[in-house]
Amino acid sequence: MVKKLKEIASKQSSLVFTDQLIFSGSNFLLTFLLARKLSISDFGFFSCVLLVTYFLVGICNAVIVQPFQISAAKEFSRKSLGFVFQAVLLLIFIFALLLFAAKFLPISAIEFFKRNLSAVILFTTAYIFQDFVRKILLTLDHIQILLFIDCIFLAVFPFIWVEESLSLFKSLYIIGIINFIATIPGIIYFIKNSDFSLKNNSLFRYHFKEGKWLLSASVVQWFSNNFFTLVAGIYLGTNALGALRLVQSFFGIINIILQTVENYYLPKTALLHYQNKGQEKKELLKNMSKGMAVLGVLIAGFFIFSEPIITFLGGQKYHQYGFVIRLISVLYIVILYGYPTRIAIRILEQNKVFFIGYCISFMFSLLSFHFLLKYFELYGAVSGLVINQVLMVVYWKILLNKKNISVWA
Repeated sequence: MVKKLKEIASKQSSLVFTDQLIFSGSNFLLTFLLARKLSISDFGFFSCVLLVTYFLVGICNAVIVQPFQISAAKEFSRKSLGFVFQAVLLLIFIFALLLFAAKFLPISAIEFFKRNLSAVILFTTAYIFQDFVRKILLTLDHIQILLFIDCIFLAVFPFIWVEESLSLFKSLYIIGIINFIATIPGIIYFIKNSDFSLKNNSLFRYHFKEGKWLLSASVVQWFSNNFFTLVAGIYLGTNALGALRLVQSFFGIINIILQTVENYYLPKTALLHYQNKGQEKKELLKNMSKGMAVLGVLIAGFFIFSEPIITFLGGQKYHQYGFVIRLISVLYIVILYGYPTRIAIRILEQNKVFFIGYCISFMFSLLSFHFLLKYFELYGAVSGLVINQVLMVVYWKILLNKKNISVWA
């Protein structure tokens, strides 16, 4: 029995699951700890910094990480590993310069950013670099190094916990420094296993060719997903943004489950679809529908017990924002409804349709955000996110019907 457990634990899939569990779990817990330790306005500012960081991470993924993942799957080389390492250092330096240049913009809304500039730059660059290291090591199947990085990052909790008067500045500095320290095992791996050169014309052309389209999709998808959240901070203040981000972080649990479902069902369904196994596909859809129903019940529970949940997550100061959990619950019910369509679009390789769906969603955000936020505040922000999802799913369904193609039929 013990031997069997050791075999299971040593399997690469088990290590990947463990890494994801530690990484996602530590980020969730860190978010809730910060929500409790920081004031609502400081947590809102932290959420602003995090949203901007996600945007920069998306750019890094599009032009460096994702092209490397494709090329490494075909043929790994020490030179390509050295190239992406050099490229990410250059990109991070450019990001740092841009963040520093933002200090001179005459915009009163980013005054907090100017006051905490050094901490923001440290946090952002460390986060981007750690994300890059994690994804490259995962691509190359070095999960043991990832687990080591995960364990080092856990040191952030005692530092945050024991800090009596935690401020935004201190929290960004602590997280940034520990993120950089955590990447040291990855840096050592890169130095030992890379060939560094300044003559990388072919690799540069490859990353430019593949990355420019991935970058376009990444930017549109980020704005489609985060535009209402970011503008809510400008229109409604950092308190409202902090509450909205706290709830979105809590629903990240559902995101992980949905991502797992997609990673499991998408390849299985694709295999059955291209093998013309209709009955097996229907059985798979039935099982997936049951899983979605269970998630629906869980989300309904969040809706009913919204006030105790928000108080538990952020403390009594968030009690008035219980309605945000109810609103986000409605959003996730819509997401669940559209998930089979999303999977179908991916399986049928309708990438253009997938991209245009996000473009339509973003265009609606641009046209409606002022009206929704001015007159309906947080209700308007979440309603905009709901309508975005509805527009995408309806467009995808119409196009699939128009082309007379289906996965589930």
